[in-house]
Amino acid sequence: MLIVMRHNASTEDVDSVLSVIREMGYEGRPIPGKQRVAIGLIGNDGKVNSGRLVALAGVLEVIPVTQPYKQVSREWREDSTVIELANGTVIGGRGVVLVAGPCSVESEEQILSVARSLKRAGVTVLRGGAFKPRTSPYAL
Repeated sequence: MLIVMRHNASTEDVDSVLSVIREMGYEGRPIPGKQRVAIGLIGNDGKVNSGRLVALAGVLEVIPVTQPYKQVSREWREDSTVIELANGTVIGGRGVVLVAGPCSVESEEQILSVARSLKRAGVTVLRGGAFKPRTSPYAL
């Protein structure tokens, strides 16, 4: 993560940002430039609250340097993740896997009926919602 300071940010502003970065459990490295200072945040584990930094005096913007969800991105691991289920279905390979099921499981009879129908249709992975929040308790 890169914290870009305003061109008129004071030394105290930079020191304050560095202090907050340390409080958050990370290391900050000032990068002095011709017109402004940037601060590199070292040790970003993906949980940095950038809102806390952008609100500080002298901060112009906070720029993420790594991709979101980096631990599941190609940046973190180049090889595809392939999972083989007990029924032989391979997820993450070259084939398309169709996962289907009801939005909400209403009863044992309902889910078993849906499972049988989907199996006949060639579906190999069943899913069913166990919780479905509604906008109103009276909604259908």
